[in-house]
Amino acid sequence: MLAVILVSGLALTGLVRWFWFAGDPAADLVVQLKTAEHGGLSIPIPGEPAPLVSERPSYDRLTVELQPGAPEAFITATLDLQGKLGETEVHSLGFERVRFLRDGRGWTAPEGLAPVLTKVVAALCARRRALEAGKLPALAALAGQTRDQVAADPALALLLAVRDRQYAVKGWYVRVERDVVTVSEDYRLTGSTPERPVDEEKTRRLELRPDPQGEFYFTRGLM
Repeated sequence: MLAVILVSGLALTGLVRWFWFAGDPAADLVVQLKTAEHGGLSIPIPGEPAPLVSERPSYDRLTVELQPGAPEAFITATLDLQGKLGETEVHSLGFERVRFLRDGRGWTAPEGLAPVLTKVVAALCARRRALEAGKLPALAALAGQTRDQVAADPALALLLAVRDRQYAVKGWYVRVERDVVTVSEDYRLTGSTPERPVDEEKTRRLELRPDPQGEFYFTRGLM
């Protein structure tokens, strides 16, 4: 029956009503994700002025975790998303886990429909801002290291030596597994040193893992 959810437009609206009257809470949860595939996602990212916007996200391999009468439910799925965060392209594929809370006769997702990706992108954005501003305490927290450990990274020292630097990310290409996230970052660093102007475009490889609270930190350094 759930395969029918893949229809769109007015048929999807009718399907939502059918599930409502049928009283199938698991189907109601699935319909919320499938509706987002047609209506798109706008994901607020902490610390960023604009949301991550994706017109056609795709959820697949959905598993509903719901106990009868329980006030909380989860859906685990794979999320395939292409979108933009300001001028940055974001491509992500992999594990997602959405938490729902019962709200009267329906359900709401208090952390949104892509909470894992939201936290990953928030960590990437916080790193970008801290690199540009040269904030060693913030960088240390993102790496799970001390300030002295972070400052000892020669690649980071070279970046922080660039004056009037701007660290622009052209694209993040994200692979999300249950316990590790790998990211390919296309960036452009501009500024100057006493010896020369700097205009560098390269790709970095980054790795993140969740801490016990579910927040992501960089496990193999910031550079």
